[in-house]
Amino acid sequence: MTQIFNQYSYVFISLGVLLIASLLLRILRVRWRYIAITMTVSSLVLGSAWLLARPALSDVNNLQAAETLLTNGKPTFVEFFSQYCLGCVSVRPAVETLVTEIDDQFNILRVDIHTEFGRALREKYTFSFTPEFVLFNTQGQEVWRAHVPPSDNELKLALGNS
Repeated sequence: MTQIFNQYSYVFISLGVLLIASLLLRILRVRWRYIAITMTVSSLVLGSAWLLARPALSDVNNLQAAETLLTNGKPTFVEFFSQYCLGCVSVRPAVETLVTEIDDQFNILRVDIHTEFGRALREKYTFSFTPEFVLFNTQGQEVWRAHVPPSDNELKLALGNS
């Protein structure tokens, strides 16, 4: 159950905010017409925020391409995300900055766990909460994993610099 809440947290929290706001407005005896207008505008704002901040689609779409990327002699940064995860949406700016900084040194693999390929890779690397970040060294071995983007020290570890 917690896994489902984690992966769809943006949806659940948005619906909760809308429900609580409508109940508060009703308790304050606001007319239904104004409640409907407020809920419509709030829904549009929440939907627009999600569209602007949500993670992009996966970079590769099959296991063979992912395996090739992991074993090509270059370290690999992997991000597992859900399009509907509040944590994934909130770390998006930091991840974008990190990817820009390491793009020339690392393979970048971003995986939407709701795709068929993402589910297969999620099963292979066994995890249940998003976002999940994994670093693989040049030999394709996992050297670091966490729910936050890696620091400079973890990146050096993957590069083989201690």
